[in-house]
Amino acid sequence: MARLPIGQRIRDSRMASGISQTALARSVGISPSYLNLIEHDKRMIGGALLKRIAGALEVPLGRLSGGDDEGLASEVAELARTLAAPGLDEPAAARFVAQAPDWAAAFVQLHRRYRDATETALALSDRLSQDPALMELSHAVLTQISAIRSFAEILEQYPDLAPEERTRFCSIIAAQSDRLGSSAREMIALLDGAKNTPTPTSPRSEVDDFIHHCGNHLPVLEEAADALRRSLETAPQPLAAAIESRLVQAHGLRIRRGDPAEAASGAGRDVLTLDEGALDSTLRFQLARTLAERELGAAIDGLIQDDRLTSDEARQIARRALANYAAGALLFPYAPFHEAAERSRYDIDRLGQRFAGSFEQIAHRLVTLRRPGAEGVPFAFLRADPAGNTSKPFSIPGLRMPRLGGACPLWALYRALATPDRTIAQLAETPNGEQYLFIARSQSKRAPSFAGAPVSYSVMLGCDAAYGERIVYFDGFASGKRSLATPVGFTCRSCARVGCAQRAQAPVRAGGPAKNEGSQPTAQHGMMAD
Repeated sequence: MARLPIGQRIRDSRMASGISQTALARSVGISPSYLNLIEHDKRMIGGALLKRIAGALEVPLGRLSGGDDEGLASEVAELARTLAAPGLDEPAAARFVAQAPDWAAAFVQLHRRYRDATETALALSDRLSQDPALMELSHAVLTQISAIRSFAEILEQYPDLAPEERTRFCSIIAAQSDRLGSSAREMIALLDGAKNTPTPTSPRSEVDDFIHHCGNHLPVLEEAADALRRSLETAPQPLAAAIESRLVQAHGLRIRRGDPAEAASGAGRDVLTLDEGALDSTLRFQLARTLAERELGAAIDGLIQDDRLTSDEARQIARRALANYAAGALLFPYAPFHEAAERSRYDIDRLGQRFAGSFEQIAHRLVTLRRPGAEGVPFAFLRADPAGNTSKPFSIPGLRMPRLGGACPLWALYRALATPDRTIAQLAETPNGEQYLFIARSQSKRAPSFAGAPVSYSVMLGCDAAYGERIVYFDGFASGKRSLATPVGFTCRSCARVGCAQRAQAPVRAGGPAKNEGSQPTAQHGMMAD
């Protein structure tokens, strides 16, 4: 991806701050002539000096190094595709970000606010059309407005009305006005109740940006979780039992089992109610997260004081996400987990048996294996519910997980929903010929019961097919036959496969059929679908 040279970034930031070369050089402990060479990219720079310059200019280090560009450029390109903007592709987005990162970030933020406003308007429109009480009030308001207008027009058009008639019409207008006011207050009260509906997505998007910036690897929490686990391992009992004992004995917590409603609401600071229908792996993780929240809270609070998290709501979401991360680091210690993953060739079922984790928990932990010198396979991550709503997107270079809608319906993520508790492996080929290995599985978070509603998700990992030899799920595709690859896209709007029978939306740019693609008719919208 094209990036501005670091020297030019330093020069642009310095000039924007109104600082002279001499003043900046003096503040970071170098000569003005050396800084001039740096700004003209005639001297390499990095490490401590770059950090000092970023501090002196009061700009994020990633702004000068260009480390924040890739994720921002991918999001700008995705937004351009959703807006059907011609000529805006990945290279154009990269140039835009390189030349004007502040404008690019503002563009992304503006689109998020537009999306939030659109979603709010759609939610209110849907509520107005579906809520019987609001429908009735809406009709009442229109009727009362019509009555007031009609009698007001009579008074205006007939100034010679008899006094008793004028008095009667004025009384009717006053009465209808009172009713209109009452109806309006009732409608406002009902609409005000929409505060319990989902809030705009911006805080969650901020958390996604924060996690992406960290590369989904947090050394501070890894070290804190290691220290906590060592203190627990002194007890002569399994880790899960030691965690529960620590919560009871050190924190005075009373742990009980209850129905899902009780578990969701909790019962106060001193009582932890676990869902009695949840799977053992889920209960174990909940206990670990509760302990992490209580004993690693200082480390978590330090991390969420990040400029990318601009609201209390975003920081609260991030706090929960980091507590989950810490729970994973506690239950699945980095070094043994990484060694077992490499030895088993990333067999998620075997790792789940070894570490007593669910498919989703193991998949989450695999994504975090980015310790320098002990990196695992770089995986992308995505989750979907049975309605197709996606969440927890984490992208890797080349494989972006959609954040503004659904993914390609041909991905293994959705196929897994039709075959619960079975791992699906897929060799996916994009329109430009790149191949990725997708690993997906649909699982319930609760034990089956006749009366209880199932809570299930499909979880998918994805990586570049170049890592296939290290992964057991790639063995079925090792022959290299093109017929084994499934032609896919990323989203319908960005995909040029005009012959795809699963297409739900027209592509932004028309293109010819991709390689190995059939000539099926494009699926139509609404009643035209087969």
